[in-house]
Amino acid sequence: MDTQRSSAGKAPGIIEITPPSAATIKTQSIRLIATGIMGQFATMSPLVSLRKSADFYDCYDVRMHIYLPDQSRNLQLDENISQAGTIDIENGPIEVREINVIYDNPEIKPEIYAYSLWDISFRYCVEGRELPAIRVRYVIDDPETTHGTVTSVEKT
Repeated sequence: MDTQRSSAGKAPGIIEITPPSAATIKTQSIRLIATGIMGQFATMSPLVSLRKSADFYDCYDVRMHIYLPDQSRNLQLDENISQAGTIDIENGPIEVREINVIYDNPEIKPEIYAYSLWDISFRYCVEGRELPAIRVRYVIDDPETTHGTVTSVEKT
């Protein structure tokens, strides 16, 4: 079994690599919603919704609300969203597309953290095979990684 472990610029974690599934981010929006939120009111895992686009074939709309430490800098999405792998979740293994949110931590570490709430929305279109879920992870400048989440599209 191939495994991927922490390496420069890559979110750490064990994942069985599967062949890439070509996808491209078509539109994106990153905006700050609020700052100064105390830690006990912030969740460390990103809150993510994923749905198939009603307007475009083979496209998906993603919306994330994420809490980052106040004064975080250089927030961006990793443009390479073609990486794929299989990870284990409660219901068994699932193949996922990797979505990495990259940012730099504040240089000065406060004694008590306050957080900012960010809204990230984007559409990606698949040129390769479709995957049933995405895994969203934070990639931090050092490159320490915090919590992440796996989200899938409900089949109707």
